[in-house]
Amino acid sequence: MRRFHRVRQKRSARQKQQRHTFSIASIVEEVQDAMCYIDFSRCRLYSNDSLREWYPSMTTQSFDTLETLTRYVYSTLERHGADSAQVMHLIQELLECATETDPKMTSRRLRFDDKTLHLIFNFTRTPRGVFIMWRDQTEAVRFEERKDSFLAELSHDFRTPLTAIHGYTELLMTRHQGSEKSYQMLTQVKQESERLERLVDNFLDYQKERYTADQLTVTTFALRPLLEDVMSSYQTTSPLHTVTFETNDVLIQADEEKLRQLLHNLIGNAIKYSPDGGTVHTSVFECVGTIILSVSDTGIGIPEEALPYVFDEYYRVESAAHQSIKGTGLGLRICKRIAEAHGWGIHADSVYGEGTTFTIELHTRQSCSLQSSPKHSVSFD
Repeated sequence: MRRFHRVRQKRSARQKQQRHTFSIASIVEEVQDAMCYIDFSRCRLYSNDSLREWYPSMTTQSFDTLETLTRYVYSTLERHGADSAQVMHLIQELLECATETDPKMTSRRLRFDDKTLHLIFNFTRTPRGVFIMWRDQTEAVRFEERKDSFLAELSHDFRTPLTAIHGYTELLMTRHQGSEKSYQMLTQVKQESERLERLVDNFLDYQKERYTADQLTVTTFALRPLLEDVMSSYQTTSPLHTVTFETNDVLIQADEEKLRQLLHNLIGNAIKYSPDGGTVHTSVFECVGTIILSVSDTGIGIPEEALPYVFDEYYRVESAAHQSIKGTGLGLRICKRIAEAHGWGIHADSVYGEGTTFTIELHTRQSCSLQSSPKHSVSFD
């Protein structure tokens, strides 16, 4: 009787195993996209016809150990032109995520000699394994590369005439210093050409999918001279506004040009949305080890219901006060991208009809005070 019972248990376990095998194989085979399933528990690889068209040797099969399975996947992908270091890192990530309760690994891009594949992962707990969907992104990547090349050429074509305008304007300014009217007109030409250059930068920067820390040129510099330089550019072009700043002597690690662009976007935005004039004030202070930079205005403000969307691309506030003010809806989006690339937080607070404050938390990269000194306050009006 006991022997009969043991035979039934073994048969039942074998039937469950067969049902499980059929289920996984069926799921993989019925998917139209190229797909495989790696069963870490049973050291088994499942693949479908679409994947085997790319890699004929990657067939459904069992392995003695998990090491043998992963070595087989590694050698197969390497043999078809994948970068060996990239494949090794991918396999290590898969093995680490296989033991995690909530894996964060969702997709990766894998380059081969003749194609680029996008791998999408869906991990399972019982059994312990991962479904991998393989999608060919070769044409999309080639398009991105052509677009990047075009934008680089376009950037050069834009900046060449702007550089000439800057140079000739500065030369004329040195020759007309005795004529106040001519000098002011040339100063305005120079500042407007600089504004055009920033608009071009905004457009070109927006074409990028995103900023990353690797794309930044990070240096250590004093923040106050940068603020002085940025604020002074609005002295002539914004006669209706009082543009001020207040800061301690602060040393910061960041991409100086990107931070300059971010400040110009925020201050230019503050001036634009204060059409009747007023004060635009930038302040820098330290709060519990975090450097806080804020740009405040006394303009028309933003309705409360619109605040969650001000950093969205192409977003424009739909209110009577905002309708007459032109804009692309890209400036604040780019500010957010620059901040996120640095690891900074950025948010907006506003009272409609009274003004707006944009706050940036410069907290993840090392920042420190150069010295304990009184705040410097400068006003341009």
